[in-house]
Formats: sequence, structure tokens, C-alpha cells
Amino acid sequence: MPKDVADAYRNTTSLSFDIFVQVMMRNLGSSAQSVRAMFSPMPAEKDGFPNPHGKPLGRLARELHTTQLYPGENLTRLDDKFIESFDDQLDLEKIANTNYAARDQNGGLTVPLLRWSSDVFIRAGQLAYFGDLLGVIDPNLTSTFLEFDDLSWQILFQYPRIVSRRMHAARERLTAVIEKYFSVPVEERGESAWFTPAMEHEMRTLGISTHDIATMMTTIYWGSVYSKRLQQSKLTMLWYRINTNTRKASFWMLAYLIKHPRLLEQIRHETEPAFKAGGLSVDYLKDSCSLLDGVWNETLRHSAFSASVRHITEDTIIGGKTLRKGHRLMIPYRQLHFDEGVFGEDAHDFEPARFEKDPNLLHSASWRPFGGGITMCPGRYIAKESVAIFIAIALRRFDIEFVKGQVFPQAAEGTPVLGIMNIQNGEDPLVRIASRPA
Repeated sequence: MPKDVADAYRNTTSLSFDIFVQVMMRNLGSSAQSVRAMFSPMPAEKDGFPNPHGKPLGRLARELHTTQLYPGENLTRLDDKFIESFDDQLDLEKIANTNYAARDQNGGLTVPLLRWSSDVFIRAGQLAYFGDLLGVIDPNLTSTFLEFDDLSWQILFQYPRIVSRRMHAARERLTAVIEKYFSVPVEERGESAWFTPAMEHEMRTLGISTHDIATMMTTIYWGSVYSKRLQQSKLTMLWYRINTNTRKASFWMLAYLIKHPRLLEQIRHETEPAFKAGGLSVDYLKDSCSLLDGVWNETLRHSAFSASVRHITEDTIIGGKTLRKGHRLMIPYRQLHFDEGVFGEDAHDFEPARFEKDPNLLHSASWRPFGGGITMCPGRYIAKESVAIFIAIALRRFDIEFVKGQVFPQAAEGTPVLGIMNIQNGEDPLVRIASRPA
């Protein structure tokens, strides 16, 4: 029931996220020593990032993420990197050279929509946070990541290694590449996001080894993978936000637009003025594209199948049921997004105008795509802005439509995730893309 979800969400005394995260860190390969170091109080007087309250790095990490991801110079630089990457990748000839594109007889290309959007976003996020070096170390890192991510739900359920070998093998390949990255002297790595060397400095100050840094940064490459919900541990797993949730959000948003051609044309028209003097104004996309906002919000409402996990530290009553100490609780949020008492009788319809008609929906306790309160995901700005940039550039350059016979994809509602839903196996829809007149 929505009320039970809300009650569990508010409980910060007997339902602990930190304990769950520490278990997950160990399951993902972090040493016991590094986990202890991450969650032990640090001196208030130290060099590096300010820490006046002596927080453990596992909690201070949220403030580092906020410094990187909240509106300001650091976020603007990330936006610029996404524009640079999308501008390069959203080129018909470059797409034609991928291993998933096929030419048609009319000069267009057929691509699987999720594979295409995932490839583009993972490469863009990788460039934004780590520069060119990761791609030089392993040009096939995108494929390795996707193999890992598709099976990463096994981590949530703590599958024994004997039945999750493929997932762990892919994770270990990711970690090996990232360890090579952090083995290169900082001054030789080239450009990166502010966060990457800042977080590395904090971990090295704690005496954390290069291998453990790589293991933790693999997790960041992953929400850089794990979800909009792991920000609640304060050790936000950032690459999930970029590499997992944002790639899937871009897929679902584009799929809904292709499903509704008239809406697609309206978005194309609305975003066109953002292209000025050969550049792209992110401010225009943020401030002057209300329909784009509505499509983004409605996409999140429909595609977010978020759940958060808590460790029960003492017997707790939720919804009249007693939750026993020592067990774990998974808290789903999807029910909130389809509450007809909040979103109306058409709550199951895709209706982008609903948020413009009632702006208060964005402040409702039933609207939780990025968490809420002090645990609200700091990556919400870059997620929205990067998807808006991708959609604007893609629609300006390409005509996009489902290949004849393809149907709108079904979500894998039975597969647990901490953010945006995946699609059912084998249902990646084929789309045709063709260059638009310049």
C-alpha cells in the first residue's frame, strides 16, 4: 500500500541503509579493511574536501557528489562533455560502423533502440567522468558493462557466486580496467570530472589500496550504476545514475516519443531554438521547454521501478505487520506513481500535460523518482539535462521511427531494479534512423 511505502521511507531509526550498503560493498569485492575505513569517522581538520563534522567518507561522499552535480561550474562542465560526446556519436556514418547497426536500401540505418541509446550514454558518461583514458585502455568497456549491468540484480538478492559467475566475471573485468586507470599518475590521465580525482584523494588519504579504489569506483561507474536510491547511503553509486538509470531513461523517453509521432514533432519544434550559432543552449532546454519537461516527468513516472533496501535493526511495525530485527526490507516506490488518488483516474495513461496542469504533483509525497528530502538524488540535474541534450540533438539530426512490425517494448516488471526498468528479454525494438535535411 502507498501508505506503508511512505511509512517505511520515513523511518530512519530502525531501518538502516548503511548496513545494507556495507554488505553490498563486500559482495562487490571491497576488502573488509576498506569498508571499515570508508565508514569510520575522519578528522574534522584534514586536507582535501572540507569535513568540519568529521563524517566518515562513506557519508561525506554525498557532499562530494553534490559539489559535482548541483548547478554550478562543475555541472556545466559535465553538460559540455555530454554535448561534445553526443555531437560526435550522433553521426549516421559513425553509427553505421557499430556492430549493431544495419544499413537499409534507402540510406537509413536500423538499430536496436536500447542498445543504441545505452552505447551512446555509457560512452558519454565515461568521457565526462574519466576522460579518454578508459576507452584507450579498453575500447570494449561498454559491452563489458552491459553484460554486468543486465545481471546486476543478482547483487540485490545476494546470489551465491556459484550461480552468479557471469555477473562477477564481468564486474571483475570492469574493475581490472578501472584499476589500470588509477594506476596511471594523475597528471598523465588527461581531463576528468572534478569528482574523480577528489574522491580518489580522499580514499588514498585513508590508506585505501589502488585495487580497492578501483573496486569502489567500479561501483561508481556502475550508477556512475547502482541507482537513484543508493544516494541514501551517502556513498552514492554514481555510474548507475549515468550508466544505468540515465541510459534507460533516454531509451524509454525516446520510445514514448516514437510511439506518439505528433508528440515527437512537438518536441522537435520546441527544442529547435536551443540551437544557436552552431551550439546548443542547455539553459534554453531547461527554462523554455515545458513540454519536454512534461515528457521527462511522465517517462520517469511510468518507467521508474525504484526500490530501496533497509536492514532492520530492531523489530518494527509497518502496515500492521511486524518486521523482525536482522532481516532486510525492500521498499518499492512504483505504487506511489500510479496512485489514482494523486494522479487521477488516468494514472496509467501516458499524459505529459498532467504536470503542467498540476505543478503541485512535483511536490507530492507520491512523486519519488529521485528519492526525497535529504536523500534526494544529487544526480537528478545531470540526468535530466543529459537526456534533454540527447533527445534534442537526436531529433534535430534524424528521422526516427519503429521498423514495421515492431511494437512498443514491454517492461521487465518482474526483474528487481533500484531505478529505471529494463525491457523484457529479446524485446529491444528496432528503429529506423535517417538523416534529416541540414
